Amino acid sequence: MRAKTEEQIAAEEAWNETEKVWLVHRDGFSLASQLKSEELNLPEGKVRVKLDHDGAILDVDEDDVEKANAPSCDRLEDLASLVYLNESSVLHTLRQRYGASLLHTYAGPSLLVLGPRGAPAVYSEKVMHMFKGCRREDMAPHIYAVAQTAYRAMLMSRQDQSIILLGSSGSGKTTSCQHLVQYLATIAGISGNKVFSVEKWQALYTLLEAFGNSPTIINGNATRFSQILSLDFDQAGQVASASIQTMLLEKLRVARRPASEATFNVFYYLLACGDGTLRTELHLNHLAENNVFGIVPLAKPEEKQKAAQQFSKLQAAMKVLGISPDEQKACWFILAAIYHLGAAGATKEAAEAGRKQFARHEWAQKAAYLLGCSLEELSSAIFKHQHKGGTLQRSTSFRQGPEESGLGDGTGPKLSALECLEGMAAGLYSELFTLLVSLVNRALKSSQHSLCSMMIVDTPGFQNPEQGGSARGASFEELCHNYTQDRLQRLFHERTFVQELERYKEENIELAFDDLEPPTDDSVAAVDQASHQSLVRSLARTDEARGLLWLLEEEALVPGASEDTLLERLFSYYGPQEGDKKGQSPLLHSSKPHHFLLGHSHGTNWVEYNVTGWLNYTKQNPATQNVPRLLQDSQKKIISNLFLGRAGSATVLSGSIAGLEGGSQLALRRATSMRKTFTTGMAAVKKKSLCIQMKLQVDALIDTIKKSKLHFVHCFLPVAEGWAGEPRSASSRRVNSSSELDLPSGDHCEAGLLQLDVPLLRTQLRGSRLLDAMRMYRQGYPDHMVFSEFRRRFDVLAPHLTKKHGRNYIVVDERRAVEELLECLDLEKSSCCMGLSRVFFRAGTLARLEEQRNEQTSRNLTLFQAACRGYLARQHFKKRKIQDLAIRCVQKNIKKNKGVKDWPWWKLFTTVRPLIEVQLSEEQIRNKDEEIQQLRSKLEKAEKERNELRLNSDRLESRISELTSELTDERNTGESASQLLDAETAERLRAEKEMKELQTQYDALKKQMEVMEMEVMEARLIRAAEINGEVDDDDAGGEWRLKYERAVREVDFTKKRLQQEFEDKLEVEQQNKRQLERRLGDLQADSEESQRALQQLKKKCQRLTAELQDTKLHLEGQQVRNHELEKKQRRFDSELSQAHEEAQREKLQREKLQREKDMLLAEAFSLKHCLPPALSRWSGP
Repeated sequence: MRAKTEEQIAAEEAWNETEKVWLVHRDGFSLASQLKSEELNLPEGKVRVKLDHDGAILDVDEDDVEKANAPSCDRLEDLASLVYLNESSVLHTLRQRYGASLLHTYAGPSLLVLGPRGAPAVYSEKVMHMFKGCRREDMAPHIYAVAQTAYRAMLMSRQDQSIILLGSSGSGKTTSCQHLVQYLATIAGISGNKVFSVEKWQALYTLLEAFGNSPTIINGNATRFSQILSLDFDQAGQVASASIQTMLLEKLRVARRPASEATFNVFYYLLACGDGTLRTELHLNHLAENNVFGIVPLAKPEEKQKAAQQFSKLQAAMKVLGISPDEQKACWFILAAIYHLGAAGATKEAAEAGRKQFARHEWAQKAAYLLGCSLEELSSAIFKHQHKGGTLQRSTSFRQGPEESGLGDGTGPKLSALECLEGMAAGLYSELFTLLVSLVNRALKSSQHSLCSMMIVDTPGFQNPEQGGSARGASFEELCHNYTQDRLQRLFHERTFVQELERYKEENIELAFDDLEPPTDDSVAAVDQASHQSLVRSLARTDEARGLLWLLEEEALVPGASEDTLLERLFSYYGPQEGDKKGQSPLLHSSKPHHFLLGHSHGTNWVEYNVTGWLNYTKQNPATQNVPRLLQDSQKKIISNLFLGRAGSATVLSGSIAGLEGGSQLALRRATSMRKTFTTGMAAVKKKSLCIQMKLQVDALIDTIKKSKLHFVHCFLPVAEGWAGEPRSASSRRVNSSSELDLPSGDHCEAGLLQLDVPLLRTQLRGSRLLDAMRMYRQGYPDHMVFSEFRRRFDVLAPHLTKKHGRNYIVVDERRAVEELLECLDLEKSSCCMGLSRVFFRAGTLARLEEQRNEQTSRNLTLFQAACRGYLARQHFKKRKIQDLAIRCVQKNIKKNKGVKDWPWWKLFTTVRPLIEVQLSEEQIRNKDEEIQQLRSKLEKAEKERNELRLNSDRLESRISELTSELTDERNTGESASQLLDAETAERLRAEKEMKELQTQYDALKKQMEVMEMEVMEARLIRAAEINGEVDDDDAGGEWRLKYERAVREVDFTKKRLQQEFEDKLEVEQQNKRQLERRLGDLQADSEESQRALQQLKKKCQRLTAELQDTKLHLEGQQVRNHELEKKQRRFDSELSQAHEEAQREKLQREKLQREKDMLLAEAFSLKHCLPPALSRWSGP
């Protein structure tokens, strides 16, 4: 922990003397100083601030003021390290870093990337090697740091990892994905390995960009499909194989797309091709004037030249990926056929009996030639087999329902000739794209054994036509992409909030997160929520809420259904209710017909959708279904051979997810997981519904990555033209008390920093909920380890415990052992917490322990190396002593040899002995050679048998995998059929029970009707008898008449009296009602005022709670810092006292040596004086 300089301390003191705040307004925020409110007479909820840029003094709401951090926090690498964590401080730090070309910033455990413009130098190979082998704490925020963190975690835990990129369209997700793959291919790639080299990944993205990207009003090169790129690693951590799975391709874009948008890039590349031979072969020398698909060549010469260069680059990339010239030519044939189909067009039926056919047969003939079929076959595949419902009949393994047969009246409008033609083009492009993904996987697969994998998920970002300045409503495909992003954001919420809170609850750790906002993912439910009766095929409409996808399927089956009935049902389930405030409902009405607004990204991104024609998305286009057979029966072998090879591997995922032909075991496991998603429960029944199939693809994506450890990268748009984050029919953006003023969007920042769109960044920050995630990260215990693992890893820091219990000691109470270890580590109490089975740490604590462990391990290794070197030196000395002894022995023997070498018997012995040894050696060599030959033959035979067994084993394993997959599919299908039968049986029993109840009611009513008929008959008989009696007796009739008239008068009087009493009572009740209404209005006004006050108090409480938590965390940080400084001080004092003691010992030793020296000098002096007389005595005689 570095100490602060005097300048930094002085700057912080000067900053703290004035309470700096951010004043939030419509255009951003401004730096101001909050004035003391003790002597100011301000209304409640108001504060007085002084702007720094012009000195103006304003009275503003408390909600518009946020705490500001010191200038030392302007470019912090981790936003979670800010002292005051609020929106304005986060945006200010992002703006400062963006102005300094620092595009990446940590946001707790996640990474935040501001969409890069161009290719800056921070993505060079030199930068890659700077991150190689580093820990997260040692790396600056960068996309390479995320890749290195995931790679390191995979090597340490042997667990699959996933990196998920989130954000809006055009925010740089695909670019970041490419940098991730480039880093992993460079760092973890084997030198000389051609399975997944850097050249291959560049070729891969060149191919995907050409066939899967297109310009939109939001992004000039937008990805129009979702992908999972999987890298499989071996035991050594090197890339062994790779595969890619794609889904949610906008295949209809090739024929129909929103206005002012273009088709896929590859068509423009092909039309600009400069190869005359290829253009002649594809019949592209003369282009059509009109094309119903809107595929037209580029107009500007520089654009044509660039497109031609891109086509050459695409051909080179396909060559790198191992796609042969014939396979390339087949792709160009299909693309050119799509173009010629658009040029051929289709007739418009003037009457119901009008025949569907091509408008220009000469262009259709070219398309048929390129596809390898006749014009009649092509026309039959596109226009014929049209029934009343507009779909082909198909059979299933169990009872058909109306939505699967697609036949009968009322299933929707008939398909026009143009729609049939569009279905053929979409089917051709979808099959071509799936084929290309299969060819790519063929180039990336390997037979090497893989241990774990890393998946990189890249999906199209949030689509909002308003962002590009367009007034049109969003399409169904854009809804699919937005729904996918919402599902990924919900996964981020589950991993960041839900699972962490559940873990704290399981471990009995009490933490209060009162300032966290509740989740709002109603937009997902409004799209995909299923009812409990989804398995029962019924046309009956129930009151149970269902999402838009299910309503589309149901409405398509109802005769007379329209977009109005669809929206009516959708708003009845998810629309705003009485008493709801704006923004509480995920849906809002639009002023345009057949339009609605849906709030994505937790209600911060409102997108207006146009549902016109959406009911047709539930229909299976027969032309699309006829495409596989048409390509397999092609007369051109280069086309038929490609698609015949894939015909046998068609599964329920055909047309949904491409790229499940991976060669590794991990790829087969992922394919099995996705297949299970499509064949389990509801999916087995609804898998042929196009709307539900989209949901199942997203389910397969989520289920695949859920099994791994997730790393999130949030990509933000720094600037966007025409962006609108609020719905037009909703309330406009809040205007604060300072919004009418001309305020700058920031202070003390450089000129280049004003490029950022602060309101846009604020909207994206709120939608991502990164602020809450960082609060959770700061206030909680994000790092945790199991007791045994923590003790095993960090007991090196407590050597006395190791000496006490032994290196691999086993304890009965792991919790107690960990507590002893934590006491020895002398951690600050607030930095760790003990659970039931885990020990939890504040952010950064575990990293400091890891650093201490590395230092201690380095010291231990240094001591170990010293001991080893000492041991080796002693062994070397011992060896030299032995060598010295041997040399002396040799010298002695040489001396002896010189004495006997002239003896005759010694000469004879030295002559004969070598001959004997040579003969014996030759015989031994001959025996050894024979033995080697025998062993070599046995080895070759064993090697041959092993190879055969390996081939048989691989073949059997492949067959077992296929059979297991088929068995799983059949079992899941059987279970689904069983669930369907059970549901239908329950429905039948319920209907029978209702029928019995109705029968009982019918019998009771019938008996009641008979009784009433008898009473009527008796009344008639009595009336007839009375009439007869009146005729017979006039006197009695007169008496009865008088009684009758008196009774009538009494009844009239009673009626008038009751009427008067009723009117009097009604008037009194109306007066009471008016009083109650006035009282109710007063109470409602009071309630609304109380609600407003409560909301203001809640906001104030949340703000104060957040500031209190920030202060508390800052205090804890200071306590940890003080604790570390105290430890250093104690260590310094201990070392100082040791140094003093050592100096004292040295001083005593020096004095002792000095005394011994003086004694020796005195003795030497006396001896020196005694020596001359002694010498004279010896020399005298």
